[in-house]
Amino acid sequence: MPLMPAVLRAAEIAPFLFAKPLAFGDFPQTWTIKGGQTLTARAVRPDDFVRQRAFVDGLSRESRYYRFLTGGLVSDEFIAQFVRSRCALVLTTREEGDGAEERIVANGEYVAGEGGVAELALVVTDRWQGRGIGRRLVQTLVQGARAQRLRALRGEVLSENRRMLAILREHGFSVRLHPGDALLHEAMLTLAPARQTNEWLPEDWFAMR
Repeated sequence: MPLMPAVLRAAEIAPFLFAKPLAFGDFPQTWTIKGGQTLTARAVRPDDFVRQRAFVDGLSRESRYYRFLTGGLVSDEFIAQFVRSRCALVLTTREEGDGAEERIVANGEYVAGEGGVAELALVVTDRWQGRGIGRRLVQTLVQGARAQRLRALRGEVLSENRRMLAILREHGFSVRLHPGDALLHEAMLTLAPARQTNEWLPEDWFAMR
C-alpha cells in the first residue's frame, strides 16, 4: 500500500478533516445512481492521498490516458496537489468485501486561473462508468464555478473521448478542435459576462463565510 508523503501528515491534514468544499453548497451528500447504488460525495482532503493513489492506479490504461493524457504512472506530486484542492469532490463507496474501507470511485475538480477562467477535469473508475456519475459531476462543478462567480470553465479533452465530449455538450459547453493540438478538443462554457475589473473573489472567500 502506498504511504502518505510526510508533507501531508497530521499537521497539514487536521484543518481539512471537517472542511467543506469551497463552492459546492452542502456536503457531504449521498448520491443515488443508476442501478440504485449510493455513493458519498464529499470534499477531497489531504488524508485522501492513499485512497486517491489507489484510485488512479486502479484506472484502466485507457481511462488514465483520457484523464491525464498518459497511460503511465501519475506522479505523487500530482496526487498531493489534487488532495489539497478546495474546489474538488470525490465520490466514495464502502462496498462489502472492502472491509468497510472507504474507496474513491470518481472525482472532479476545477482550478481557477487568470481572468476567472477555470480548468475542469474529472474521471470515473471503469467499473462505475455509464451510471450517470460523470454527468452529475459536471453539473455540480458548473454550479460550484457559478457560485464562485468565475467567468468560464474550460477543458481539454482527447478527440477520441467521445463520451466526455458528449457530456460536456449536453451541459452547454461549446466544443472545437484544439488550435494547438490536433489530438485534442477544447471545451468552453461561459458562466458570466466579463467583469469590468480584474478583481475576483479571493480563493478562500466561501471558506471565510
